[in-house]
Amino acid sequence: MGHVLPFDSVVSEPVTVKGYGSATATFDSIPDPETNFTLFSAKGESGSGNGMLLLVRPNEDIATVIEDVCHQHGIESGRIFGIGSINEPVFEDGRRVACLATEIAIETGLLEQTAEGPRATLDAAVVDTDGVIYHGRLARGDNPVGVTFELVIVGN
Repeated sequence: MGHVLPFDSVVSEPVTVKGYGSATATFDSIPDPETNFTLFSAKGESGSGNGMLLLVRPNEDIATVIEDVCHQHGIESGRIFGIGSINEPVFEDGRRVACLATEIAIETGLLEQTAEGPRATLDAAVVDTDGVIYHGRLARGDNPVGVTFELVIVGN
């Protein structure tokens, strides 16, 4: 887990890849003055479709942002895909990864409609700076984004 350098990486065996795309929106690498990193940023517009690209900025709780943005755009349920970083991630079972520089991959992300509105559940793999990998469901309301989080949300 971590950043893949495309020009330095070699795929060692054949793989099958599935993905989602957009004809009018992309993630583009842009220098970011807030973080002083070059970050993927969602760019473009779409007047139709059933999904969105979403960049979440530092210190926003990942689940809460997903729920709020989906509510604003009328997405009640769907699948969530994404990678990013979280400051000291906390899992629903109470485990905490005591590391500020983590990398996160959402393994299974779901958005479901509840009486309170859309609710995100994010089962994730987390790697710390020592290379230890943790798995679990991220606790809602207790997982602030570190540098950035890039998401693809596909509505049902």
